[in-house]
Amino acid sequence: MVFLILVVFLAGCSSSAKGTLDDKNLTLQDHPKETYPRYYDQVSKEVAQKALPFSLELPSKLPFKVALSTFQISDWGEKRNILLDSVFYPKQEGQNVYLAYRVSNFLPKTDKIETKDEVELEDGTDAYFSGSSDLPILKWKKDGLYFKMEYLMKEGTDTKDAKKELLEAASSVYE
Repeated sequence: MVFLILVVFLAGCSSSAKGTLDDKNLTLQDHPKETYPRYYDQVSKEVAQKALPFSLELPSKLPFKVALSTFQISDWGEKRNILLDSVFYPKQEGQNVYLAYRVSNFLPKTDKIETKDEVELEDGTDAYFSGSSDLPILKWKKDGLYFKMEYLMKEGTDTKDAKKELLEAASSVYE
């Protein structure tokens, strides 16, 4: 009987920990005690995938060939409210160009998803454009996760083309 109770207790403990950040391979940056958010040093894609309490799906189609990518995890509350910021850079040729991709299992208080400029990803998910003509931003929610993608494009790029490329990149997350 004691063995059965112990097994049930241990199974319950392991399943509740599954929804939290696994930070054993992460390095916490300095921060004031008892405050959030807490930022971790940048990590590889593989380390990020193992640490996150949710499955990390990355875009497979970007508007440029990636030369460098960065991944940074932040904890916004007791290892349960987790945000991943990743940035993809092309080979730099004197221009500041990047595509930033954010995934979180909560919606930050300063963020909102819906705008008047609604579009649809290829899988039918509603998404919303915001931002400016030189920095279009696309946001959406799917399967309990919140996504944000922004594209700082090469100077002189047509805004319509940039939005199309951003929509293609967002849709490629689910291919």
